[in-house]
Amino acid sequence: MKQRILRKLSNAVEVFAPAKINLFLTVTGLRSDGFHDLCTVMVKMSIGDHVFIRRLNESNRIIIRCPGFEELENSENLVHVAVRKWLVASGQDFGVEILLKKDLPPMSGLGGGSSDAACALIGMNELAEEKLPIDTLMNLARETGSDCPAFLIRGPCFAEGRGEIVRPLECTPSKSLMGKKVFLFRPEIGLSTAEIYRQFSGKFEFSSKKWSMKRVASWKSGDLHIDEFLHNDLEKAVFARHRYFNPLFEIMEKRFGLNPRMSGSGSCSFALIPDEFDDMKEVKEEIRRAWGENAWMRSGELID
Repeated sequence: MKQRILRKLSNAVEVFAPAKINLFLTVTGLRSDGFHDLCTVMVKMSIGDHVFIRRLNESNRIIIRCPGFEELENSENLVHVAVRKWLVASGQDFGVEILLKKDLPPMSGLGGGSSDAACALIGMNELAEEKLPIDTLMNLARETGSDCPAFLIRGPCFAEGRGEIVRPLECTPSKSLMGKKVFLFRPEIGLSTAEIYRQFSGKFEFSSKKWSMKRVASWKSGDLHIDEFLHNDLEKAVFARHRYFNPLFEIMEKRFGLNPRMSGSGSCSFALIPDEFDDMKEVKEEIRRAWGENAWMRSGELID
């Protein structure tokens, strides 16, 4: 986790909170707690948010600033939830002022809120006289949000359950992806994760867990190329309701030879960029024609 620490002072720390994309995501069933069972492979990116935490001499006070996203400055923010859980678990009583500098738009399927929360746990540990062990941090992350534990694991990971059961993905194909160029693109609107899952459950069949695990195993062994492995069940629900996604995906495939996929429940999508593909200008122009000038786009790399 040390690679996330960008700057450390005696009473403050800056932590990088990376975006994630889902290379593979299947929905395998509905759980008794109302969540869905998943099988997913996640990788982190070189772009993301920055979490600044400053220690205060005010017992248990938590202040959150988020310029440009003032609606996130409240106790329901996952960062606030995670920090509160850390203070209770550690028994320490100092306060903190947290500044979130967000590059990742909310409701994008990039895990921004979960990454911020997990990295806030890392930052709290850095500021503490007595650090919590990683097992405790993982438990706090699980209690905070489904995607949070994945951001406490370095590099690619596999997740199941509702996303909270995670393990590192140590295999040659995953290691060979590190440094791979990735292009992210998103329409002006965000999508509700809960709503997309409800739509999926109401209209589409769940994937077989056996089939899902077999696909992951085939990719890990090198029998399945990354372009064949890329998959997201939730695209069905998104494409059925928001019909402006599929035409753009088809253009990107047929005209540019790319293989776009949605990350998580959207609304952000991604394309792995071939090494010889060095000019994204025409692709960006096509996205703006399809989705307007306010379409959000970023380029980055996959990181360990």
